[in-house]
Parts: sequence; C-alpha cells; structure tokens
Amino acid sequence: MQRRYATKLFYAIKINWLQAYKYRKNKKIIMGNYKNLETEFIERALALITQYEHDKYRYPFEQQYNHTLLVNCLLGLIIFPKERIVSYLPKSFLGKQLKGEMGITNSTFNQDITDLKDLIIALRHTIAHFHISFESDNGEFLIDKIVFRDEEKGDNYIVASFVPSELLNFIRYYGNWLIENVRKHRH
Repeated sequence: MQRRYATKLFYAIKINWLQAYKYRKNKKIIMGNYKNLETEFIERALALITQYEHDKYRYPFEQQYNHTLLVNCLLGLIIFPKERIVSYLPKSFLGKQLKGEMGITNSTFNQDITDLKDLIIALRHTIAHFHISFESDNGEFLIDKIVFRDEEKGDNYIVASFVPSELLNFIRYYGNWLIENVRKHRH
C-alpha cells in the first residue's frame, strides 16, 4: 500500500514538474538563476501560488497545504524584499478604498496601524518571530483565520487577522505593488 502511494506520489510530482516547466517556458520565465533578484523572486513566489492553485485539487483534501504555502510566500515577500528595497515600501493610507483595492472585506487590521508601510513592518515582525496562529471557528478544525500577533506589545495584540482567501488577495496586491515600484524606481 505504501509503495503504491509512493509511486503515485512520484508520478504526480513528475507530472506537476513537467507542467510547471511548460508553464514557465510558455510564460518565458527561465528556471535557474535570477537576472533581477528583487523582481524575479517576487514574480516566482506569485507564480508558485498560481501553479499550486491549479494543481492542489489533484491531492486529497488533507494533503492540500495552500495555507502553508501562503504563509511561506508572505514570509518571502515581506522579509526578503524589505532588506533590499526598504525605501520603496508604500505609505498609503490603510482605509476602506485601499482595502477594497486589495480585495479585503472581512479581514481586520489593528486600529493603531494606519498605513500599508506600518502594516508591512508589523507583519514582518510577527512573521520573523513566528507569532502566527491558525484558528478555526467551529469543530470541523478548518482554518477560518490566520492571525498575526505582536507578543512584545501584549499576548492579545493582533496586528492582522486574515480570512485565508483575503490573505491570498493581499499577497498578490502587495507582490504586484512591489514589482511595479521596484521597476519604477530603478529607471
């Protein structure tokens, strides 16, 4: 039984790799070293999420790790680029209009955080110290919220609480914003 499962898993991985290769080839993304690290790292993280979205249903529900992938990509998008391109972080007011542009309606941010730059810095801090929790609202034990806390400010200080689909929206918005602004400031 385990051998049959391992064989199926091997072929699933092989098929996914071939599809990912074809996807990259068609999109003219070259697998290998980076020509422009700041933008290509972000583009690859966003492409990885898209690839996974197309392939996750090939796996049984209990083997779909989309929330783990989202947090890993958020880690990469917030920690890595900030070190290299900190001056490009947006100071945009975190109001209803910006939340709407990001596709955020049910997720919440701490009222002390008034702009996107402060949110990114606060999220960076929570992620770096792994102050993240995955919460379920019922007995089914499904992930209903991904909560980012700043435990240095108190056990119950919540930086942000994301509905999983809106975390995906936020990652895409922020990743595309970073790419656009890095390119704009480079020229």
